Amino acid sequence: MSEPFRDVLALALVAALLASCASTETGIPKEGQVLLQAGAAPSGSPSAVIVPGREIRRLAVLMPGVDPAWRVGWLEGKKKTQGAGGAYSGFLTGLFLVQSVPFLIGFWPAAVGVLAGTTAMGAFGAQFEAQTFVKMAADDRGTIVQAATDLNPDRLLRKSTAAALAARTGRPPLSLLWHPTSGPDTPGTDPLADARGQGADGVLNVSLEAFGLAMGEDTETFGVFVRVRAQLVESAGGGLRYERVLEYGPGRPLTGMPRPATYSLEFLALDQARVFRHEMREAIGRVARIVAADPALPLAAR
Repeated sequence: MSEPFRDVLALALVAALLASCASTETGIPKEGQVLLQAGAAPSGSPSAVIVPGREIRRLAVLMPGVDPAWRVGWLEGKKKTQGAGGAYSGFLTGLFLVQSVPFLIGFWPAAVGVLAGTTAMGAFGAQFEAQTFVKMAADDRGTIVQAATDLNPDRLLRKSTAAALAARTGRPPLSLLWHPTSGPDTPGTDPLADARGQGADGVLNVSLEAFGLAMGEDTETFGVFVRVRAQLVESAGGGLRYERVLEYGPGRPLTGMPRPATYSLEFLALDQARVFRHEMREAIGRVARIVAADPALPLAAR
């Protein structure tokens, strides 16, 4: 290999490395990165809280009288790919041009320009494609947002948990209607007093904190995710006995749960987002069963 050509390779490799280093500042896409979200961002999930005490023999599950209104939105500008892949592709393209055009080998400054230019364009092209990716298929994105808005997932979670608890204990838990925004004299504003009045010695509040779509292993596929908080308090005094936060979805493995399925955006939005709705219901039902079956939940055996 001639000395000028070695210089060409060395300079092109430097350009590729510089493009790679610059791209790491924007972040590398990873499995579990959230692209569509309803609810609040995580504020540091606490470890499970288990307080020793007597077993809860008659349980009530909190059921808010009004479903929460979810604000669903795509997180624009969060999905970016590492530029090293694009830089490497650009480098190979430039190298091919140098080898294909004889005069460039003899005139090495031109070869350096070709290689460095194609390397930089490759890196830029990879980032540009990633940044505009979420903006594609606006109709599909709108369909999924509408489906998420209409889903009523919090009520589904509570009902699914109550059904799973009935299977565990052999009797359905009490359904405790709660109106948190009503006046103090309105029935359903003091759930602990209502629980005591109905003979329940524990109240379980299982709530959906966030849900949406997250990136799968492949940057062109997505899966649903949910984040759930479960809290159990004693109706006499309101002492906390149990608290746990569970997350499930791509990049969020949960013991006892299958690996989350991922699909293309077009498939998720198919038939008025039928696939998205189905996957969300399945995820919520699975998490509800995990909560109900948790041995740390201090429930009396049948």
